[in-house]
Amino acid sequence: MNVTAERHPSVTGALRGRAVVVAVLGLLVVLGVLAFFIVFSQQQSKARMNTNFAMRAASSATVVSTYLSQQALRERQDAAEFLAGRHVSKQRFAIVVGAFASQDAVLLDAKGRLLDVAPAKPSLLGQPIASRYAHLAAAERGAVAVSDVVPSAVKGTPVTAVAVPFSTPEGRRVFSAAYPTSGTALEALVEHTITYAQHEVFLIDASEHLIAASPRTPAVTLAAVDPTLARNLRSSSGGPVKGAPTPSRFTVAAVPGTPWRLLVAVPNSRLYSSIGGWTSLLPWLVFALVGVLGMMLIALFARSQADRARLAILSVEAARTARTDTLTGLPNRRALSEQLTRATAHARRRDEPVSVLMIDLDRFKDTNDRFGHEAGDQVLCAVADCMREVLRAEDLYGRWGGDEFLVALPATDQSGAHAAVIRIREAAGNVELGDVGLSRGVPLSAGSATGVHTSPRDLIREADLALYAEKATRRESQSTTGRT
Repeated sequence: MNVTAERHPSVTGALRGRAVVVAVLGLLVVLGVLAFFIVFSQQQSKARMNTNFAMRAASSATVVSTYLSQQALRERQDAAEFLAGRHVSKQRFAIVVGAFASQDAVLLDAKGRLLDVAPAKPSLLGQPIASRYAHLAAAERGAVAVSDVVPSAVKGTPVTAVAVPFSTPEGRRVFSAAYPTSGTALEALVEHTITYAQHEVFLIDASEHLIAASPRTPAVTLAAVDPTLARNLRSSSGGPVKGAPTPSRFTVAAVPGTPWRLLVAVPNSRLYSSIGGWTSLLPWLVFALVGVLGMMLIALFARSQADRARLAILSVEAARTARTDTLTGLPNRRALSEQLTRATAHARRRDEPVSVLMIDLDRFKDTNDRFGHEAGDQVLCAVADCMREVLRAEDLYGRWGGDEFLVALPATDQSGAHAAVIRIREAAGNVELGDVGLSRGVPLSAGSATGVHTSPRDLIREADLALYAEKATRRESQSTTGRT
């Protein structure tokens, strides 16, 4: 029982230490999940921004395409109204060209020959020029076509053109209005379709010639404006701008119905501004706060567990001290009473006898008076050692008080109790106490009581009476011997 009590705090301390370890592991798991969630959320936010970035470029390209489609529709309507006659007057041609604010335009017959040209150049009239321009050849085949940057038919200046076929009694004709690559509505359109700060927007043809740019530039090609971006465009349709002086991202969107592309490039600091700076640090500040608070809670928990462990040890020690005789180390009267109560209850359930021995040391007061209390203490410890030597492991024994000892013998009848008394008396009689000036052996008296269904109190009382009877008998015997 004492061993169990002594081991219990250690076991409990180990369990509490394990609880602290589990708490630390739990915190690490929580922090790991939180960190994963933060990283995952930021990556998802970046992915959504990249998607929105590409969608905005695609939307802007659609706006450009819609503008060109409307331009083509107006050209076809005006051409069908003013240029469908057998003979097209220069006045009518000039009216249509002026309606589109174009300074360069051509009108082709069904065989791709020039019927009229602006600015006027009579030497070109009647010449087949459709084969020289891909957009005119496509229009000759019946498709609305938008050109790359091409030289104008008269001046040779770089222009882009919208060519539309239209039906006439003389067959299919083609009208194409051309526009310079600067100072057109396309530049304003490009400037206002993308609203990123520090952005670069380029409307380019299939050969990377600039049609419009924001911010505006006098350069003719993309490579002349931004060679790094031009190199990235040739190897990818979007993503990080490799080799850029500042981290940037670009995306490319085809302009539907044209050979053109819309390219947008934005620095990462502007593209991800809504999740950058303090916004990106805030989740990590929360992460750090959770970690600090978690460690503080674990520290408090560990401290409380350590305090509880110390209290448990102190409680066990206090309980052991309260039930142990400090001199002999044997159970004291309180512990013996509890053990005897359990032993008699067990004996009643099994219908077994229990014997109780009450032992008293003879002439113990004389020993204290003559040799001192230290000698008396050694006598008591010597008797305790004798009991440890001769009694069984299942026997209960301890110091009842003063120089009295009590022994409880489970499953032992009167003869067994008598044998136990003999063993104790013989062991005590062989004790060597010469170092304190005492003679060999410790004389003692013992009374015993045995019962099956007897209460602990009755057993103790009967053993006590038997002890006094034996001591009285021995005193009478010694008195008679003295008279003789």
